[in-house]
Order: sequence, then C-alpha cells, then structure tokens
Amino acid sequence: MYEAASAQDGCRVLVDRLWPRGLRRDAAAIDLWMKDIAPSPALRRWFGHDPARWREFAERYRAELDACEAGVRRLALLARAHGRLTLLYAARDPVHNHAAVLCEYLREAPGGVSPGRPEAGLLARLRAEHARMLGLVDEARLALVRGDAGAARDACECLAQLHRGHAALEESMLLPGLPRAARWPSRTYEAEHAKAAHTLCELQQRLAAAPAHLRGARQRLQLIDAALPLRHVLEHHFAREEQGLFAELGAA
Repeated sequence: MYEAASAQDGCRVLVDRLWPRGLRRDAAAIDLWMKDIAPSPALRRWFGHDPARWREFAERYRAELDACEAGVRRLALLARAHGRLTLLYAARDPVHNHAAVLCEYLREAPGGVSPGRPEAGLLARLRAEHARMLGLVDEARLALVRGDAGAARDACECLAQLHRGHAALEESMLLPGLPRAARWPSRTYEAEHAKAAHTLCELQQRLAAAPAHLRGARQRLQLIDAALPLRHVLEHHFAREEQGLFAELGAA
C-alpha cells in the first residue's frame, strides 16, 4: 500500500482488515477494500508477524479461505474482468504476509484466478429470481382484483425480501467483475436496484393504508394501477441485466 501505483496494476484490492497506518484514504489508489478476505482477528493476533509461526499461519489462513468461497470467487471475477489483480497489504515484510498466501491460494484454486465466467448455477438462480419477482407482482395485482389487500401485502413483503437478497448478491458477486468497457457501468445497475426498492416501498405504503378487504371497485383499480410502475421498473431492469450484465460477463 505504501508503494506508488502503476498503470499495469489492473484492479487494486486492499486485502487487510485494518486501514494502513499513516495513509490518507483520499490519497489511496485502490479500487476495492475487501476486509473479510483477510485473516480473522484471532489468527492475525496469534501470528503477530512472527516468521517462526509462518508455516502454521499459512495453513490456518488457507483453512479460513476454504470457508470464504464468496470472497475468493469475487476476486476471481475481478481478475477476469481487469486482466490483472493487485493484492495490496500494509505489512512491511513482503514475504511473511497473508497477501502472499492469498495470491498463491488463488493461483492454485480450480480454474485459477480467471475462471472465465460466473458459475452457471448462480446465473440460473438469478434468472429464476427475476421470473419469481415478476410473478409476485402479478400475484399482488390478482389479489387486488379479488379485493384482498392483505394477500397483496404478503406478496409484496415476499418480493421485498427476495429483491434485497437478489440485489445484494448481484452487487457482491457480479458487478465487481463487470468490464470497464461495459455498455452500462455498475452504477447503472445499482441505481436501478435502488429505484425498484423505492417503487416497491411506495406500493407497500399504499397497501398498508388500505383495509385488508377492499369493497369499492374504485379503490381496487387505484391500487392495481399503482402496481403497474413497479412491474415496468422490474421488467426494464431485468431485461438490461440479462442482455447486458450477464452477456458482458461472458455468461449469457
């Protein structure tokens, strides 16, 4: 972290749990700070940068990396997207530090640090969740046709929970691997996640103010119409992801 950045560094990722001492954050040339990929606080304290404990430290840290599948996969995606991955650390010893262990671990992992594309199972899950979320919007609208605002609220709550997890998964597992020359940058997808969440929240607020059983046709129609913007937002966003994000990650 204390050496000057280079144009050949590719994606620069800080892999320390603590911020380097004496280094201003606004002056740090990093693309991402991944705290959770660093050794656990207990392991770090036990090691204490003692070379005599190096071999056992490396073994223990590898065991922690085995249990950190999401973080390892995220680094692999970054390596693939940027062509080069630079792991940054603050230790003064360039040999006996966890970044060296992490680098070796990534190179030895199946497929190395550039697996080529996200796992097919992950993408299949995301596509299935797209369909499920649109289905939940339709469930809410059909419930409103019956005058059952309570069932519509339940469908929207299920949708809200699914959307939160879905967006978090994409932002942690897919967006970091998006090529810099992508048609739409990661901030576009993040903004659309926020817009969908806001539109859903507005609908939930209207449903919360309505009685559980709607009697008037006018009130039913107003709530049915209120659900339309949410469906349009989700349809547009899902189409952009499946035609852009997934394809640009080489996973379509």
